[in-house]
Amino acid sequence: MSIKEKSRRLISGALSLILALGMLPGMPAQAHGSVTEPLSGGNAEKNVLFSARFEKNDKAQVKFEHVASQGVSATEPRVDSLVGEFTNYSSDNPVSVNKGLTYGSAGETEQALIDGRIATKLCAVNRPGLPLEITFRFKTGIQPQAYYLTGAGDDMQYPERVLSAWKLYGTNDEEAEEWMLLDSHEGVTWQQNNETKMYSFSNSQSYTTFKLVIEKCGNTPTTNPNVIQFSGFGLGEEVKTTGSGEEVNYLYTSLSEGPSYNWAARSGAWSGVSCLHMEGTTTAKAAKNYVVLYDGLDIPVGKNTRLSYLVFPDIGTDYNLSANDPNYAYDFEYTSMHSAIDLEFSDGTRLSNYKAIDQYGNVVSPAAQGEARVMATNNWLQISTKLSTDPELDGKTITKVLAGFEKNDATPGKDISVYFDDVEIFEQADPTVENLADYVNILRGTYSTGNAPARGLNVPIVATPFGFNYWVPTTDGSTDNTPYAYSGAEARFKGIKISHVASNWIGESGTYYFSADSTTTDYSALRNAIQNRGSVFSHENEIAKPYYYGVTLNADDAAAPNVKVEVTPTEHAAVLRFTFPAGSATCNIMFDPVNERSRSIIEFNADKTEFYTTSEKKANGQTTMHIVGQFSQAPVAWHSAGEGSMGMFQFAPNKNEETVIEMKVATSFISKAQAQHALLMEIAGDEGFDKVQAKALKIWNDTLGSIEVVGGSYHERVTFYSNLYRAFVYPTSLAENTGTNEQPHWQHYSPYTRKVVDGQFVYNNGFWDTFRTAWPLYSIVAPEKATQLLDGLIQHYREQGWIPRWIAPAGTDCMVGTNSDNIFADALNRGVTFDVEAAYASALRNGSVYSVNNRENSYSGRAHMDGMVFRGYVPQDGVTGGWGGEEFNFSWSMEGSGTDFAIASMAKYLRDEAELGSEAWQKYNDEYLYFTARATNYVHLFNESMGGWFRAKKSDGTWLQTDEQFDPTAQGYGYCEDNAYNYAFPPYDGQGLANLYGMARDRDGQTALGDKLDEAYSAVGTANPGSWTGHKENWEGRDAKQGQIHMTNQPAHHIPYMYLYTDRPWRTAEFVRDTLDRLFVGEEVGQGYLGDDDNGELSAWYVLSSMGLYPLTNGNGVTAIGTPLFEKVTIHRDDGHTITISAPGVSRENKYVQSLSVNGVSQTAAYLSAEVLKSERVTLDFEMGSTPSNTWGMSEDNMPPSITEGTGRPQLLVDHTKTEVSKVEEGGGNEDTIATNAINTEKLFNNKAHDANGYASWDGRENGYLIYHFSSPIQISMYTLTSWDAEHSPKAWKFYGSMNGENWTELDARSNQSFAWDINPTDGGDKYTRPFAISEEDQAGYSYYKIEFENAGQEIYLAELELLGGEFAGATKEALLAAIQEVEGLTQANYAPESWNALQTVLKSAKIVHKNEAATHEEIGAAISALNNAVSSLVRLKPAAEKIEAVCAEIASAGVKYESTKNATGEVEGTVSNLGGLTPGSYVGYRCVDFDIPKGSFSTIILTYAEKNNDADVENSKVTVHLDNLNSEPIAEFVHIEGTGNEWNTFRELTADLKQKGITGVHDVYLKFHGGTSPVMNLHSLIFGVDKTHEHVWSEAWSSDATNHWHACSGCDEKKDVAAHTPGSAATENDPQTCTECGYIIAPATGHITHTTTLVPAVVATCVDKGHRAYYTCSGCSKLFADENAAEELTEADVTPKIDPANHVGGTEVLNAKDATYTEEGYTGDICCKSCHAVISYGHVIPKLTKPSKPSGGTVKPVSPNAGANKNTEADKEKLPFTDVPQTAWYHESVQKAWESGLIDGVTKTQFQPDGTLTVAQTIKLAAALYQMEHEGEVTLRNGSETWYDSYVSYAVANGIIEKDYASYTAAHMNAAITRAEFVHIFHGAESTYKAINQVADDAIPDVKSGDAFASDIYEFYRAGILTGSDAKGTFHSASTIKRSEAAAILLRMFEAAARVSIDLP
Repeated sequence: MSIKEKSRRLISGALSLILALGMLPGMPAQAHGSVTEPLSGGNAEKNVLFSARFEKNDKAQVKFEHVASQGVSATEPRVDSLVGEFTNYSSDNPVSVNKGLTYGSAGETEQALIDGRIATKLCAVNRPGLPLEITFRFKTGIQPQAYYLTGAGDDMQYPERVLSAWKLYGTNDEEAEEWMLLDSHEGVTWQQNNETKMYSFSNSQSYTTFKLVIEKCGNTPTTNPNVIQFSGFGLGEEVKTTGSGEEVNYLYTSLSEGPSYNWAARSGAWSGVSCLHMEGTTTAKAAKNYVVLYDGLDIPVGKNTRLSYLVFPDIGTDYNLSANDPNYAYDFEYTSMHSAIDLEFSDGTRLSNYKAIDQYGNVVSPAAQGEARVMATNNWLQISTKLSTDPELDGKTITKVLAGFEKNDATPGKDISVYFDDVEIFEQADPTVENLADYVNILRGTYSTGNAPARGLNVPIVATPFGFNYWVPTTDGSTDNTPYAYSGAEARFKGIKISHVASNWIGESGTYYFSADSTTTDYSALRNAIQNRGSVFSHENEIAKPYYYGVTLNADDAAAPNVKVEVTPTEHAAVLRFTFPAGSATCNIMFDPVNERSRSIIEFNADKTEFYTTSEKKANGQTTMHIVGQFSQAPVAWHSAGEGSMGMFQFAPNKNEETVIEMKVATSFISKAQAQHALLMEIAGDEGFDKVQAKALKIWNDTLGSIEVVGGSYHERVTFYSNLYRAFVYPTSLAENTGTNEQPHWQHYSPYTRKVVDGQFVYNNGFWDTFRTAWPLYSIVAPEKATQLLDGLIQHYREQGWIPRWIAPAGTDCMVGTNSDNIFADALNRGVTFDVEAAYASALRNGSVYSVNNRENSYSGRAHMDGMVFRGYVPQDGVTGGWGGEEFNFSWSMEGSGTDFAIASMAKYLRDEAELGSEAWQKYNDEYLYFTARATNYVHLFNESMGGWFRAKKSDGTWLQTDEQFDPTAQGYGYCEDNAYNYAFPPYDGQGLANLYGMARDRDGQTALGDKLDEAYSAVGTANPGSWTGHKENWEGRDAKQGQIHMTNQPAHHIPYMYLYTDRPWRTAEFVRDTLDRLFVGEEVGQGYLGDDDNGELSAWYVLSSMGLYPLTNGNGVTAIGTPLFEKVTIHRDDGHTITISAPGVSRENKYVQSLSVNGVSQTAAYLSAEVLKSERVTLDFEMGSTPSNTWGMSEDNMPPSITEGTGRPQLLVDHTKTEVSKVEEGGGNEDTIATNAINTEKLFNNKAHDANGYASWDGRENGYLIYHFSSPIQISMYTLTSWDAEHSPKAWKFYGSMNGENWTELDARSNQSFAWDINPTDGGDKYTRPFAISEEDQAGYSYYKIEFENAGQEIYLAELELLGGEFAGATKEALLAAIQEVEGLTQANYAPESWNALQTVLKSAKIVHKNEAATHEEIGAAISALNNAVSSLVRLKPAAEKIEAVCAEIASAGVKYESTKNATGEVEGTVSNLGGLTPGSYVGYRCVDFDIPKGSFSTIILTYAEKNNDADVENSKVTVHLDNLNSEPIAEFVHIEGTGNEWNTFRELTADLKQKGITGVHDVYLKFHGGTSPVMNLHSLIFGVDKTHEHVWSEAWSSDATNHWHACSGCDEKKDVAAHTPGSAATENDPQTCTECGYIIAPATGHITHTTTLVPAVVATCVDKGHRAYYTCSGCSKLFADENAAEELTEADVTPKIDPANHVGGTEVLNAKDATYTEEGYTGDICCKSCHAVISYGHVIPKLTKPSKPSGGTVKPVSPNAGANKNTEADKEKLPFTDVPQTAWYHESVQKAWESGLIDGVTKTQFQPDGTLTVAQTIKLAAALYQMEHEGEVTLRNGSETWYDSYVSYAVANGIIEKDYASYTAAHMNAAITRAEFVHIFHGAESTYKAINQVADDAIPDVKSGDAFASDIYEFYRAGILTGSDAKGTFHSASTIKRSEAAAILLRMFEAAARVSIDLP
């Protein structure tokens, strides 16, 4: 930005005559606002030695002496300034207007025009009408010849408001209206905000009165503007121009009115009206500039000498100047921040040469301040340093003050703009703080204004912890929701407000204002005095603590000079004290209800010492607030302002001493009597202000004393205790004690029932914010208080059946997710006691019920429950309802996973408390399993492309955006208040999350997740509003300077702790400490945060993180470990427990945990279990270091717990029913079908809880049933039923599985079931989804499932039925083949190469899976899913010569939207789609437009568009067309775009010539829209026109075919010089025969004809050694062949040595096995290869030993030794019942004979499952049965009672079949899949000898060496003909599992010698 653009007028006169700023030593400090107090809350006396305020009346001159500059430049501006400005305005009515105006806000009146500030303005709204006359009056006549007008700070946002035509008049007789015209202008336009225009005119006469007549407004002039605004007017002697206008090699430094854009506060200087400005541009990498401001100082440096100043790094634009270019002028190198005030000492050295540090621990030098990254763009920040922090400075003498800039790695061309103000050098001792409450600064977070980048957005609350009332000081220019704005050294005090403010975003209720006035005696003007009250005060005359607020108003204030106002609180009352100085004209206390004034009443007793008034400010169910009070002395009078209780109590002033009036006030929402009761209980009659203050101080000291910190800086302690205060202010209590102090009885006015009810009640809380940190903090620090708060929270459920998402005091529809579920779950697991059953019921209803509440977008329950439960996510298209409408459906989905995790945690707790096996235990267990599974639904939204992102989906399962459209920096598009980066790390399943990223990036999960986090932190911090424009969160996040991680907002608060799930857990310490150090600064000027504090959530984050703790997996009570900030922290819990955290030596450098001892026991885990912090005494002893530990937190078992275990993809539980399913009489066939006696059964499978067309029903005349048939078997683990209403819900039923639809196995049975809610059931019935789990031992793959209700005589209505199983439980090879074939049917030419190549990679992997006979359902399903994702990511080519629909744009700027236009006419007709929102600055892009055509070339582009005539900006509108880059040179332009009709439904074509000819190839096409303010067009389509008539351009090169050659035209198909080829020499072995004219190859070279081959023998590949096939090489040509005769050629890839991961050698071992016990589940263990350690087969969980199970009679056993023994007839032999054993299968005969012999049976009557595997136990059973049958003639062995296989193992050991070691095997081993080698070993023992029929030498089996485990048994089986191997070589695959088909063959060969096979191994 140029200097000219940044220059501002200087009211004081020409720059050459600028008066300097500040004071020389020895001069008294000026008594106006200062925030140079270096220590917030400091109490030491301050001795100012030097002060520079940069005001025009300062006496000392600024030197502006440039002493060092390098690598910078500036243009010294030519500046017009008004010389001799006349400021002697009349004291009586200096400015007036000729009509009544409505002003934009308080202070935006005509008086602002002469206050000398650009930050204030006249803003007349509601069509004030023109002409508008503004009259200026002077005390005496003046003779001006110049004047200026200054625009407002937001003129460029509202250009229609500026002045465009006016006249200036003068007169000496205003009444006679004899006005002389002095000057006039029209057609004036304004180019920037706060622009000043100066005008000269001839005038030879003096006038006392001047009139400015405004005649037109707007850069597009109008005589009827909605709003008129400008900020300044002044008359002077002349306009003088100063400055060379030339470039200089230093930064230009001058006086300025201050920055125009202060993103979080008012613009302008910090104090007064001017400050210092340094600006310019970098020109080299090493850039610096130092300018002396003051010299001649003689200030010795002592141990308490300090420097402070304010600094403002500026980029000269508003934070969201352009919605389409949000980073306009933003500097990600933070160049301007490399600035500081410097000092020079008498020895010539400077402060910047030393290491003195500021209050934040950063060196005070320009370069170091920039590197510290503490400043925020376009924000003031105070920097203060105690010079003795560098001991070398002690004893030096300060001689000069400088302003400096220095950056050693600057980028040339970067703008520099920085402001300084309020420089002070002073002496002040370190503060002493006796009370913890005095560390607290309640003004932190008030440097904020509405929807702009905030610094806390807090309210300064004086109250008791979790109090009933908030007592809030209010300032001018603030709003009802943000009543106090800290925006400069001074402010305007409006009063003390009774407040119950929820937040800036939610609103207020129960408000009332009290203020003071000592000058109003004309009570007829009382109303105006109260409405426009606002007394100026300096922040240095203000004390703001939790227990006390006091302010002394400025001595020169017009309304209340030197009056002091104070307040101190109790829970329901307060005491206010008003101190009026001696000699005050009067003493008035103002009363103002502000809101609903006319409805408020005022009553008082006879002497007016007691009063009663009301507030009617109601919101969200709140009622009238009753206010009673008492004065310490009787008022003289009450003066009403004529509206309700608005007025003043007048008191008699004392002439010779102060007048002190105390006012006790109490409130109630119950009644006046209760307010009086509260006043008497809480403030005794003899208690005055001081005693109440002392009690409030003790309360806060006790509360803050719950955490005692040692160490840290003063700033860190202020921040810690201020944040602890803020966290303990919310939530607000609505409870009132209607009993006594000794016997309290708590009641409240219910915002739901509108009655007074018993119980606690809390509100003012948004759980999406506070569940993350604030509530866990309460549970950790104050569990007993948490009990009370939780009870007050549960009260919402008791009163209306739901707990809203935001309570204020009733529910309000705000934010996504029912996060009260997390609050309850986390508190429960942390040991807090409360009504768990009611809390769980509220959570369960949130997660299970669809009702009218969440259907109609209300505050109760989860939105989108109609379908989210069944789909697993909320689609981003067409699903509205829920806060945010459709905008935040993605976030509703993600929050749903988190709250489901919490519900599961509560269910588990309640299950474990219930009696084992009881109905309650069963219900809680069902819900635990169900919600645990649902907690992984986040996986639905994970897209593996682009390294993995969580992205919004549509209802059809495709992604909302293509990869080309997707921008992870964009806010919106489903992401609530943030973007894809900040939603990339859901915290509840860290291991599962890591696994997902590992799969997406093809590396291990810990590394992949660490890389993803690093990428997010290192990304450019682009602020992109995306589809959620007008919101501030992305700009706040940008200023956090942490890449794309926005620690300024809730979605990111856990992200630093996600490093604990990676291979670099130490990075948690880095980013937590970085956040603690940089994002909580600025408390001296009302900052302290970056972003919104949101009911103390951000504060609680700081408190927890600074203690080294964080509730990462919020809901299970687990606490992650970060990095402590303090050397020691002691938590004194309110239940008497203590937690002591010690970290000796911790510092900014020593931030890495080296080791941790918990209660004296060393641990490397990076978390604490819930049980740890419940102990009565807990000690955490940290050892800290300056480098990361290579052991602590590094292993996988050190990570916090996750839902997912192991390295696999998180497993989804999905509904396998289909929405389109046929109803038949009987099931069967190749399609899913149902058979039932219900009607409307299609409703059961439409994935909707509520269907307006009804429900499925059974009439009750007989038991209802429904049979669902799957086309292939699926293992169902759970089913759900969704009721239509409670009355018609089922009560009892049974659930079955079957393979054939005839023989049924009972899987589950239920009775006494209920679907009703006891509290406030919704009209029409809640649609309640209940889960029912099938026990693991009963789960199997069935083709048929049946539910049979016991409902005779009862109608049943159901809304939905689900059959849930693993995500890929139904995946089949057939489905995979179909997906492969679909992909292979696509045409490559139709798609962009990059997306096509990605699809081919996925296709190749899918084919490998399809060929793999052992592929699991999960692998098959994952392959299908990957193919579908790749297909959906294909980018289709768009032929340029064919019409491209506008709505196909893959790229679009924010605000562009899809529209459907009805009744279109013109070029298109009917209902047509088009793009709207194409305003100036917007753009759209079309990927992969194909410009290759067979004939002609492209010459034009044609747009089909619509433009409403009234909106057409013909003069300014333009569309430019660009190739490949939005910033490339346009290839075409459409200008002066005309309207097409009176409405938006008339479409025309618009044609433009292409500037670039001969475009070929594939390109991206961008359209960019330009103009004024009106929409440019609605776009329907575009097409490129082809020009086929042209002048031939003949190619120099020949074209050819097999016969001829010719020269071709490059633009068409024409040919010339056509001739036949002329053959050259005949082809040889090396050279082809070619045409001698064109070079065409007529015959190819003959090549190498005779090959001489040499065999390269095969090398067997194993899992550890590479191998290759046998092949031959030719010595003549080096080609490779498959055979000796060189008939089949091979490639290098065919013979490259490779590992064979399936050929395991070296034996196997079982790892990770664990026995089940009575209290814990076990695990069968994983079978792993001993050589490569790969998992060959995974084990499974073994249920607890005592887990209830059904009798085994209904279970089909996998193998039965004597099954089929009676099937001896020929007919029987022909009827093998197994439909999955085809006659063509190699194993058919073996299965048939084994079955006929009774050796083996099927899994069911019709299913053998030939590919199924056997376990070790099943193999022992078979061997024992075989042995018993052969030796005893029958099998009498039976399953054991406890462990079913015990009898078989004992028999096998006793008879020598197996070794006795098997008897001691764990259940995990016995239930593991058996390897082929061990199977042979066990079966080998079933017989004593085996007759050899084959000659098999030792080591002849390729993969079985003679020394291998079980080798002798294997070789004996080969020699006996029982085994033959899997190929001609006899390969055995020892480590593989054995299939049932193979076992059948072996069984038969053992049982029948005739079945044995002769082999001949090579």
